[in-house]
Amino acid sequence: MGYTKTYKDGTTPTVAIIGAGFSGLCAAIRLQTQLSLYTYQVFELEPDLGGTWWSNTYPNAACDVRSVTYSFSFEPNYDWSQRYAGQAEIWAYMRRCAQKHNIYEKIKFKTEVTAVKWEQDRQKWTVNYMNLASGEQSSMEADIVFAGTGPLRIPQIPKQFEAFEGPKWHTAQWNHSYDITGKRIAVVGSGASAIQVVPGIVDKVKNLEFYQRTPTYIVPRNNASYSSLTKFLFRYLPFLYSINHKLIYWSSEITINAFSNKFVHKVPRLIATFLSWMHRFIQIRNKRLREKLTPQYEMGCRRIVVSSDYFPALAKKHVNVHTEAIESIKGNTLYLRDGSSQEVDALVLATGFKVQEMVPPKFVTGKGGVDLQACWGKNPSTYYGMTCPQTPNLFFLLGPNTGLGHNSVLFMIETQVDYAIKAISHMMANSLSALEVTPNACKDFMTELDAKMQEKVWSSACQSWYQNDEGRVTALWWGSVSQYWRRLNRFHPERFVGTQRI
Repeated sequence: MGYTKTYKDGTTPTVAIIGAGFSGLCAAIRLQTQLSLYTYQVFELEPDLGGTWWSNTYPNAACDVRSVTYSFSFEPNYDWSQRYAGQAEIWAYMRRCAQKHNIYEKIKFKTEVTAVKWEQDRQKWTVNYMNLASGEQSSMEADIVFAGTGPLRIPQIPKQFEAFEGPKWHTAQWNHSYDITGKRIAVVGSGASAIQVVPGIVDKVKNLEFYQRTPTYIVPRNNASYSSLTKFLFRYLPFLYSINHKLIYWSSEITINAFSNKFVHKVPRLIATFLSWMHRFIQIRNKRLREKLTPQYEMGCRRIVVSSDYFPALAKKHVNVHTEAIESIKGNTLYLRDGSSQEVDALVLATGFKVQEMVPPKFVTGKGGVDLQACWGKNPSTYYGMTCPQTPNLFFLLGPNTGLGHNSVLFMIETQVDYAIKAISHMMANSLSALEVTPNACKDFMTELDAKMQEKVWSSACQSWYQNDEGRVTALWWGSVSQYWRRLNRFHPERFVGTQRI
């Protein structure tokens, strides 16, 4: 479709992009390529771009989505080394994309956005930020804001571990200066990060004490390297790459049915459960250990992880798997509920992220001085996870209810950015200074979403980071990526209210 790329006076909106992970990078590139818009500024807390893939540098860190689908559709990567790319390779891909489109020169690094406030009289956002190196505080006015801070951003560190007196760190803040070789290491947590980090360190440590609260359903990774010939064919016969991409995309898409509670869809979930059981049975011969690692909840209600080296790592003689809760910590010793204790040299916390804290208090002040976090409480209310009536001209990327458990979130990011691009084009074509979704459009979406979620296994009694503490699923999209794309493939001006530009 054709886009309107300027207002009638030849100007373009000023855009602030918060975060330089995949979301912020996508927004910056698409503003340039789709709208020829360069009046934007990116703010990044860290010293380089990458977001999750800059922060998570723990041993064996990798993506659990196939590499071919873990790249932008407009920037295909023909040189993935293997089916599931590691952290360093993904980060390198992101930097190449940024360098190609000259995004680096548009980023303020080591800069924290401290608050954004909607100024109704000027129809603009005031973006307050601080240079972390100098402490200098500044602000800018922006017509549009993209919030791409990401859900897997703030480490969840239980307070009980503050009592540990030895070296300790979260997997997202890996301490590379500490040599774990020959040390007694404790790993707390059994989610995706733990399942990757345990095999990454198990052969270096003297002893590994592994503390598991809840076992995870795991399916084989079946990783393999791409040959030089394959990469050559992908690059010079791109239709082969496209075919491969579509096969992987659609094979992932159909798995969404496995998360449905409908009787006909329970069959594929039962098959997946059996395959997971077989994988565990084959790799863990010790019956007692296998029982510890066998989930007692319905498959899919928590994140399913792909791994082929996790179970063999836990089966090693110098690894101890604990299922009892940690009751107290004194010095370097962890005391468990069953009366046992383990003294270790260092503590690794694979305890996840504060996914439910999507907007900090007083971070976003919307129309009428509304604190968005206070307005939402524990139940964020949005229009397709992207915007809400209280925040004109602000677009969340990978916001509430847009995460996935079956496919690549990059498809979701692209869909959201492209929808925002259409909205910005609509604003310029119609000389609008502000665009806000109507309360009814937001309400209709949330009503449907809550109804759809009741049909999914994610809403079952088992607790997960998908849910808030009231049991409501706030992190995931209810359907397939294709369903999300079809609904947002065209802009819906009738669901928005515009304010004429003065």
